[in-house]
Amino acid sequence: MGISENKPDLNDHSSPVNDLGLMGGMFDPVHFGHLNLAENVLRQLSLDELHFVPCGIPSHRGSLVAPSEHRLAMLELAIGDEKRFRVDDRECLSSETSYSFNTLAAVREERPDCRLYFVMGLDAFNSLPSWYRWKEIFDLAHIIVAHRPEFKLEYTDELADEYETRTVSTVEELRQQSLGNIYFAEIREMNVSSTMVRHHIAGHKPLESLLPAALIEYIETKELYTED
Repeated sequence: MGISENKPDLNDHSSPVNDLGLMGGMFDPVHFGHLNLAENVLRQLSLDELHFVPCGIPSHRGSLVAPSEHRLAMLELAIGDEKRFRVDDRECLSSETSYSFNTLAAVREERPDCRLYFVMGLDAFNSLPSWYRWKEIFDLAHIIVAHRPEFKLEYTDELADEYETRTVSTVEELRQQSLGNIYFAEIREMNVSSTMVRHHIAGHKPLESLLPAALIEYIETKELYTED
């Protein structure tokens, strides 16, 4: 399967998209936890589209395991026929370090009339002050923080200022501005991570509860993640 075959053109704006979600990550590999999060955010916020943006060259955390071509192909398989999901490959195709600010700025330039919603988990939100040009992200998009019902914020004073002035409690309030708000979307997360998936693969453990069948077949065919 070529990763560009029948792939929608992200620069084709003939169909109006007013509310666009962007969800970054390693997706190494993508799993049911990612898909559950994306589906819940899509539904709760009534987004027109949600784009998965796999990291190319990470600025945080450890090294990627699978090459970009495989992570992109697995994402295409995972989203299947869900037309409101797209895969944005710009970070994977770039030779530069991946920064969320740069990606959001590029999407904002391409889609100036859209409301952008940048989706992240609570851990990522708590670490936001360590990100490149993090405060300027609020000039480009709303931030959507997915969390468990019993979530706990652990932020610095600097992030506390943004939290207190920007957080809204309803989707209706969120939509009153085109960008700059923070909204906490309560989502019952699945107990699955990419690290867990890789350990299961290396240990020859069942994967049916962690990955779609098409991904299991792809990983087995390409012999990915065979070393723990």
